[in-house]
Amino acid sequence: MSNRRHVVAAFGWAAVGMLVFGVVAAHASVDDPVRAGDAVIVEPSHVDHPIAQGASATLFSVRLPEGAACPGDSEHDQWRVQSFIAPIEDDPATFTYNVIAPDGEGRYALYLETTRPFINMVTQSNSTAGAPGQIGGVPSMSFAVFPPGTLPTGRYRIGIACTLFHETARYWDSELDITATPSDQPGQLTWVAPNAPASGSKADDSSTSWLPIAAAGVLALLAVAWAVRARRASLQLRSKGPQ
Repeated sequence: MSNRRHVVAAFGWAAVGMLVFGVVAAHASVDDPVRAGDAVIVEPSHVDHPIAQGASATLFSVRLPEGAACPGDSEHDQWRVQSFIAPIEDDPATFTYNVIAPDGEGRYALYLETTRPFINMVTQSNSTAGAPGQIGGVPSMSFAVFPPGTLPTGRYRIGIACTLFHETARYWDSELDITATPSDQPGQLTWVAPNAPASGSKADDSSTSWLPIAAAGVLALLAVAWAVRARRASLQLRSKGPQ
């Protein structure tokens, strides 16, 4: 009789567990993943300066639109931030992620300068659950970790995604053309961002672009002043005549 009670109790707890799991799974499901904007390849130390091309060892970062966030944070709501590079025909909205990369052949995470994959990263924390989880700055990355031939010549999608229990909810991406380049080291590849926006350096540097001009102007004025002074000294010597 005691064993029967234990069996019944076990089935009862199992039923409760399945019910709870079903509720959590239903809550954790992601409906209608969306593309939330562009992921712009930029200089790590100057995120307003897009990079249009590079090689395997070129350091870059990824700039997301201002206020980019996951629907919830990592601490309270279990959201995670992922990165990806995948063939152009693949749809990032369908990606699921494992511990090191998106699932699927030819899909990879982006790798930090430290050679660590940018995968399953946490958002900024909120004080309570349910508020959007802001995505912090993306550290320096490069393609140096990829062995030659891992990313064959072709066009790719590169970007950042928000996931809930491995499923994509939001993502930001851009396109990248990769070309096998045997002379490049260490990854033997070069890349071009075909849709890179015009560099912000033209506008951002406007405050400093006057410096070379000003310096040249100062030098010119000094040269003129020296010439005038030398001319006056010469005339004075001539006016005095020989002693």
